[in-house]
Amino acid sequence: MVRRGARRKPTKTEEDPPDPHFVPITRPYPPMAVLTEDQVDEVHRLSLRILADIGLEFMAPQTWPILEEAGCAVDHDTGMVRFPPAAVDHYLSLAPAQFNMVARDPAKTVFFGGDNIVYGSASSAPNVLDADRGRRPGTGDTFQDLVKLNHLIPSSHVFCGHPVEPIDWPANTRHLDSVYNWLTLSDKVFRLYAIGETRAQDGLAMIEIGHGISREQLREAPRTYTVFNVNSPLKIDEPLLLGSMELAKNNQAVVVSPVAFSGAMSPITQGGSLIQHNAESIGVIAFLQMFAPGSPVFYGSLVTPVDMKSGAPAMGVPETITGTIAAGQMARRYNLPQRIMLGSTSNAVDAQAAYETLMSIWSGYLSGAHLVHHGHGWMEGGLTTGYEKTVLDADLIQMMAALEPTIDLSDAEEAIDAIASVGPGGHFLGSAHTMSRYQTAFHTPKLSDWRPYEFWEDAGSPDTAQRANALWKEMLANYQRPPIDPAIDNALQEYVAKRKLEIGDQEI
Repeated sequence: MVRRGARRKPTKTEEDPPDPHFVPITRPYPPMAVLTEDQVDEVHRLSLRILADIGLEFMAPQTWPILEEAGCAVDHDTGMVRFPPAAVDHYLSLAPAQFNMVARDPAKTVFFGGDNIVYGSASSAPNVLDADRGRRPGTGDTFQDLVKLNHLIPSSHVFCGHPVEPIDWPANTRHLDSVYNWLTLSDKVFRLYAIGETRAQDGLAMIEIGHGISREQLREAPRTYTVFNVNSPLKIDEPLLLGSMELAKNNQAVVVSPVAFSGAMSPITQGGSLIQHNAESIGVIAFLQMFAPGSPVFYGSLVTPVDMKSGAPAMGVPETITGTIAAGQMARRYNLPQRIMLGSTSNAVDAQAAYETLMSIWSGYLSGAHLVHHGHGWMEGGLTTGYEKTVLDADLIQMMAALEPTIDLSDAEEAIDAIASVGPGGHFLGSAHTMSRYQTAFHTPKLSDWRPYEFWEDAGSPDTAQRANALWKEMLANYQRPPIDPAIDNALQEYVAKRKLEIGDQEI
């Protein structure tokens, strides 16, 4: 188990070549603040007041004895649980501040903490979109396409869930096919859908097989995570909680993420939403530490407004940025890694899709986030994952990652010599100073078209979406499955077949 404050980064030998499909990203700038220190303390105080006076409804009676043993008051008729403030503070202090998450390929292990920022795939969208076939329900084939694309994208570090829902796979055994595909089509970290104990147990067993480890080794460091979405306001659902507990007791990570859609599932004001969101977050995190002290958790941030005309969530808007920054301040107060999300409400791969996503990317930099969900392809407010949007988002993320924290002046003397050599009215295109650097001096986005207008017009005037369409097709054509021991692959297939027979058509 990683101790609080321990820093264990993945290591690579000097002989290992860099993997072009996995490039870690570090924020170059410190996070900013929208709350004063006194306001941060006030949000915490008011959150404790909600937990003590109103409480949270825990819908899983199995959890009540754990809560009562920790000093909480449980109403057995309603399931409402009231938390003593001192207990919340104590249990929050047990969660680790930072930790590794180990991938099947150890070189793709991710570190959550410090200035690291880990981006993930889109997840859980019911529909998929591309320019050739249009918008349609997700299938196993499109699920596999998007797994392959995200495996190839260097800024897609983890799978945040199903890149699109494969609705043609039976719902009661879908988790088996999903985990098998994540383990064999890629070698990056992935999230488990821990909806109840059975799915969580199957997922952990398959990770043991896929990684070639024992249960004891699994418990040594996180290798996966799940997301616990509080059913805001104040309701803690049983299946998600039981699945999260299964991961926590095995030292796997849980993202606690209330769904604070301002004006719908939380108060319409940003202050009211932040206070409710924080109360729900720290209440569930405290419970998980009561149950499994020291287990890794994330402070999940989702403080965003809804469109008051349609009720749909708004993404990439100014209020989302402000709410995310404030949530980041609360996460730092509790010394916990923060999870945020990207996304767009646009229905097309257009300017709106780009600027809403870029606004969301900035929110991660400004808030100090460590895990970014739905980082590649989410659109239509989370109802659709786009092929073209996936590679567009990768370009946007990689442009942000190219930001430099400082200006390098180490070549000043050489630059002055070049200025003197070129002289008044000359140009630097052929200078030795330029020629020795031109191939690596600037970041070049994959989708940008910098040709003069006439050359672009002669090529058919392709816009960004058309260029993205060509790029993802090229990527899939060149995809190669990462190596896996055939014996491990066979063992995974046998496990999936056995469990499908055992589950049959029963609900789980």
